[in-house]
Amino acid sequence: MLGVRRFLRKVRAFTLIELLVVIAIIAVLIGLLVPAVQKVRQAAMRMTCMNNLKQLGISVHSYNDSYGVLPPAEGVTNAFTNPYTNRPGTSPANGTIFYFLLPYIEQDNLYKLCNGDSMTGALSANSGTAAPAGTPGSTVVKTFICPSDPTPVNAGPYGGCGAMVQANINRNGMASSNYAANVMVFEPRGTVNIAAIPDGTSNTVFFAERYKNCSPDGAHGGGCTLPAWGWNTMRNGGDCWSSPTFGAQSDGIGNMNCGGADYSSGSIGFQGGPSSQACNWYVTQGGHSGQMMVGLGDGSVRGVNQNMSVATWRSACNPGDGVPLGADWN
Repeated sequence: MLGVRRFLRKVRAFTLIELLVVIAIIAVLIGLLVPAVQKVRQAAMRMTCMNNLKQLGISVHSYNDSYGVLPPAEGVTNAFTNPYTNRPGTSPANGTIFYFLLPYIEQDNLYKLCNGDSMTGALSANSGTAAPAGTPGSTVVKTFICPSDPTPVNAGPYGGCGAMVQANINRNGMASSNYAANVMVFEPRGTVNIAAIPDGTSNTVFFAERYKNCSPDGAHGGGCTLPAWGWNTMRNGGDCWSSPTFGAQSDGIGNMNCGGADYSSGSIGFQGGPSSQACNWYVTQGGHSGQMMVGLGDGSVRGVNQNMSVATWRSACNPGDGVPLGADWN
């Protein structure tokens, strides 16, 4: 017992200085760990966004194999007039390209639920009003959502005009889309077989990313666009800001998406990782630092650097300009 007592007398607690040193070491380790965790998380989200684009690319090829032509960015059946041709529509159903691709991304039940029209139940919806509960087009499809999108549900607190009904549901009650279809490729006045793309599928952008609530503050121009995968302006042009497309203005039909999300705006081709306040709805944008992900016609996916020249970017988006892509494409 005497030995135990002597041992216990020798045991002492940490001094305050020692405790502070331990805490400081732990704080440093956490400081080193948090950025690493954030990078891993960002890489995982980027991979999800790329996989979504990959699925869209594969589904386009499957549709082309089934119908012999590419799906249109927006289309109507012969029961309606195509406003861009002033003739009866030629599409197998009324909807957007994302609606036409549903059966090829394991969403056949949702495709059938729409009953031939991606706007089913939402034809009276207009800017600021919500679609009725249960509207097929209000179903959030994970393949159409990129988790890297930093935009808020309500941009009002910082002066933006975009206010969504809830996360991934735009102001019309329609489910959001983080991807936009290239109008010149998926020509609503009549598509071609994928093999007939003049510049080749490996050199042509089919899909680009877009923020689901691009609502810049007043210092960055204001305005807002909230694209939805099922919003078809051929059936309801009341909110063409909701069209899930890009390049319509360059294709001569800017009223499809109100002139927003074109191939470029001034010296800007697209944005890579802008803040919600600085989002430019006149172009496309991705939520990745310095980059935007795109899906090419051959089914491949790649990141494009925001320092790419406007000329190179526009050539990559134009499927038939015959201009070789610049060195900054690689």
